[in-house]
Parts: sequence; C-alpha cells; structure tokens
Amino acid sequence: KCVAIVHEFENFNFKFSIVETETPPETLKSLFISEMSSIDKIIVDHYLSLQFSDTKYFVLNQENLDIGYACGVLENGFLTVYELFVIPKYRELGFGTQIFNYMRNFTKINKLKIRSITLPSDRTGKNFYESNLITARALIMEEKRENSRYRP
Repeated sequence: KCVAIVHEFENFNFKFSIVETETPPETLKSLFISEMSSIDKIIVDHYLSLQFSDTKYFVLNQENLDIGYACGVLENGFLTVYELFVIPKYRELGFGTQIFNYMRNFTKINKLKIRSITLPSDRTGKNFYESNLITARALIMEEKRENSRYRP
C-alpha cells in the first residue's frame, strides 16, 4: 500500500492543494483528452482502450476549484505519468511543476522511480518534462501519416 501525502501551498494570495484520489476530475480529463486528440487522435484512442490496475490521480485545486491534475500508474517499480494537465488560464505559472514535484515526493516516499509518457510531437510536454529532469529513453516509430501532428 502506498503512502499518500497532501500538499498545500499559497501562491498569488490564493490557497492551493494537491490531493491524491482514485478517480479523475472528469471535466479536466475531458479537456486533456480533447487537447491531446488534436495532436494525435489515433494514439490517444489506443491509450483510452488500455486497462491499468493501479492508477492514482493527483488533483490540484484552488479553493475547491480543480485547475489541474496528473494520472500516474504504478507498474514495475515506477509511477508512470500518462496524463498531466493544467487548464490554460493557469499555465506557465509553475502549477504543472507543483503537481510533478508532488508526484516526485510520492515516488520517493514509496520507493518508486518516476517516468512519463508524452506524444512525440507534443513539444510543450517534451519541454516540460525535460525542464523537470526527465529524459527520453524510448521513441515509438511508425510510418508517416497523412496529417502532421503538432500541439497548438
């Protein structure tokens, strides 16, 4: 059984918290899936068909308003981050990093390693993870498709 931690902090004169849950914040998850599908619907549809046995959600909220979340799966000694999303209004303010650091602490407490999955043409995601000291270890290669992929 993993140990959960709760993180509270203040920023911009507001109170924020990150909590671990067993279910996703549905509205934020829908926004994430929509945004990622605009990059690569085929891979996202495949991802949505997968079944995971030990999924954790880490939800960031500002005074009872969910503004971001991450989905991690415990597998083979890793917490694999498959989803990390912050609503656009709150981006580039360090909130994604707050969620990621929370997960990093979770992995240290539970003696796990952290890794992440991001779409190959999602430069925003790639840059985010690299800025948080996560480096690419594998690439999935496939034949070129008709439509190019790019995160707006």
